[in-house]
Amino acid sequence: MGQVLLVEDEVLIAEMVRDALEDRGLAVRSAYCHRSACDILDAQAESFSVLVADINLGPGGSGFEVARRARELHPDVKVVYISGHAAHLQKQGVDGSIMVPKPFYPDELADRVAEFAAVDSRF
Repeated sequence: MGQVLLVEDEVLIAEMVRDALEDRGLAVRSAYCHRSACDILDAQAESFSVLVADINLGPGGSGFEVARRARELHPDVKVVYISGHAAHLQKQGVDGSIMVPKPFYPDELADRVAEFAAVDSRF
């Protein structure tokens, strides 16, 4: 089964999204900052099928940077960006990614991720 890497710097949001993804049978690893996400990517022996990344991860990095690193290591990874900033919405569709605007219900995001990943045979 494929794995989801969830990168969200707001712990409460990350926990709610992780629970919703796991309720759909997806295996989830969570990171709360750019650096820890890149460390997980570098150490992970198996490929992640989907990256769910907040675009604004505070000082030191962004979801776009995590996605670049993820695709260097796992070229087939699907990327779902989440953001509460309307300016980022124009990035939708870049490199086959999708954008889910905040606020969202965790179950709605999990449904979008599951649909997006459904075409991946690793799930």
